Order: sequence, then structure tokens, then C-alpha cells
Amino acid sequence: MTKESFRRLQERFSDPLLTALTIMLALLLFVIAPLQASGVAVAHFFGILFTFVLVAAVFFVSGSPWAVAGTALALILSIVTSSLRAHHPSILDVYLEAASWLAAGLTLLIVVVRAVFAPGRITFHRVIGAVLLYLDVGLIFAALYGFLALAKPDAFAGLPPMHDNLSVGTNVVYFSFVTLTSVGYGDIAPVHPLARSLANIEAIIGQLYPATLLARLVTLELAHRDKA
Repeated sequence: MTKESFRRLQERFSDPLLTALTIMLALLLFVIAPLQASGVAVAHFFGILFTFVLVAAVFFVSGSPWAVAGTALALILSIVTSSLRAHHPSILDVYLEAASWLAAGLTLLIVVVRAVFAPGRITFHRVIGAVLLYLDVGLIFAALYGFLALAKPDAFAGLPPMHDNLSVGTNVVYFSFVTLTSVGYGDIAPVHPLARSLANIEAIIGQLYPATLLARLVTLELAHRDKA
């Protein structure tokens, strides 16, 4: 495939890929993760499948070898975690899983920001890509909470111990999105100063992002429709 052919394919499919990735990440966080925590073994492999797709999508959207390297690192960490968990489960698996989330989340953040805010018309798919950024913020903070809970077991009140099991990830994901959306059920609460600081930052992002940036993108997309 020539560079010109690849560029044309990028222009055609990069925006729809934002929507596809949004759907996959939402399924991973809100459907597959709870099934995994409930003991549905097949659900665990969806995360690895998602990372495989993410590697291909990141390359297609960005064309950057550095972005591909970041997602490939997340994939390797995820595979190693699954292998260790199956044969020699330990707390190391939880560290590796959190590192995988962080690598995938940060890489996805950079790639999607560049795609959503690239020159050109704001399309429906770019608006959905902005929703993907919102979900990705929750994933990144879930990884950070995971690292903090591992380093400081008493950093969160109500958070179950970070032992190696299939439900450990869903607890920090749940707390992250409760904080991001400012729902605040209160069953898990930050008590360590660093945990409170992270929670404050995430809550601020969760309040300002939909009200400013996401709303602005929607307005621009609707304005283009009206002109058309």
C-alpha cells in the first residue's frame, strides 16, 4: 500500500473508528468488567481483544509508531498479567494490570485528542470521540487509584483489599466514574491526602469537560448542519 492510499484510507475511516473505539471501551468498562467480576471467564479475554483492536486503530488513526508502541506495551502487559494470574497469581498481577490501563489510557488520550481537534469540520464521529476522551479520563484515573491503593492500602475507606482477583479492577473503575460524574454514593471514599487530591482533580474535569469542551463541539457540529 502506498502512502497516498494509506492517507486516503485514514481520511475516510479515522473518524468512524473513533465511534467504534467509544463503543468498545464502553462495553469493556460497563459490561465486560462486571461480567468478569462475576466470574464469567470469557469476559477476561475481551480486554486483550480490545487492546489488539486498539493497537490497529491507533496506528490507523494516528500513523504514529510511538502511539503504536504505547498500545503494544499495554497489550504485552495485559497478556503477561493474564498468564501470571492463571499460573502464579500474586499482587504483581494487579500492578501490571494497572500499568496496562495507564499505558493504554495515556496513549489513547493523545491519539484521540489529536484526531478530535484536528483541522477540518467537526463531525458526529468527532463528537463521539470527545465522549471517548471522557471515558478515557475515567480509565486513567482508575489506574492511578489502583497504584495508590496498592502503595497505601488505607488510602480509600470502603475499598476492598487489592488482592489478585477478577473483581479488583471493577472496584477502582466504579470509584473513578462515581467521582468523574460527581455522583458520590459514599460507599468508597478517599481518606489519604493524595487520594483526595486525585479525586478533586477528576471531579473538576468531570464537571467542566461536558459543560465546556463537549458542549462546544456539539454546537459546532449542529451549526454546520444548519448551514448545510
